[in-house]
Amino acid sequence: MTPDTHEDDHAHARAHAQAGPRPAARNVPAHLLALREEDFTGSVVVSSAPGGTIHLEHGLITAIETPGAPTAETLLLKSGRVGQEDWTAAETVASSVGAGDLGAALVAGGSIGAAEFEAVCASAVFDGAFALVLSPPGAWETVEGAPPAGLALRPGIEPKRLFEETARRTALLTRVWGPPGELARTRIRPAGGVSGVSGVPGAGGVGGVGGGALPGPAAPRIPARHREILAAATGRRTARDIGFALGRGVFAVLLDLVRMDARQLLHREPAVAVPMAPSVAPRTAPGEPLPADGGQPLPRRVPGARNPAHGPRAERAGEP
Repeated sequence: MTPDTHEDDHAHARAHAQAGPRPAARNVPAHLLALREEDFTGSVVVSSAPGGTIHLEHGLITAIETPGAPTAETLLLKSGRVGQEDWTAAETVASSVGAGDLGAALVAGGSIGAAEFEAVCASAVFDGAFALVLSPPGAWETVEGAPPAGLALRPGIEPKRLFEETARRTALLTRVWGPPGELARTRIRPAGGVSGVSGVPGAGGVGGVGGGALPGPAAPRIPARHREILAAATGRRTARDIGFALGRGVFAVLLDLVRMDARQLLHREPAVAVPMAPSVAPRTAPGEPLPADGGQPLPRRVPGARNPAHGPRAERAGEP
């Protein structure tokens, strides 16, 4: 029988990579690619603003936790996909078996389907990576054997796949708006004459913020997801804040803000200045259409759908 030289080559490469000190990488993406070659399990802590923790298992990225974007937990709870009682029950089950898997407990308890859970986790990973590139890069620290994330996508996402999707999202927003970091730092409130929406869940009190009603027949022509953003926009909240309040990804909220700004539904407060690399990409030419609105902020479970980390659904996981 012919030996499996392919597996032997991979084992030799991992052993060689782990035999000596890890060479210094020029940036976080290069470092993550090197960790993929090493079959690394642990985390990379990025110390920028806002910074965050990138969780890896066997070199694949299973979760990104950053103050700059909602985690899978926030997406599940704030969006109402999982109720607080179901969440607490799953936590009890997971803790009863030691280092239990909270995600597995949620699925086993019927709180959410397996495919939908994977889609939400994938969305959180892509959104977390996007949030990290909105600010200037900082230093990073590699922590071997670090505890896994509370909710993790398994088997995880290839680093190269993550970089490609992050670049696509950055390029898209740059094309239709300008530097994404500028829009992400902008505080939003409804335009004059638009103080809120009545008759929409969360309106008049998203996060305890009140509102009025859109004048005349305008409200029915505004999608519900946009009305919810109007109700959440206080003039003090950024896209990140609105995403946390509504349980939506930052990228999805930013796309909605671009569409709403084109309809003159928003007033933009001046952005807080943060040093960033200048963008050479042009803004959208007058009259150029915005990307089509894809519907829901997160995909719903589709029977027989493939793993969202490895198929086309992963590209849409964080988009509206």
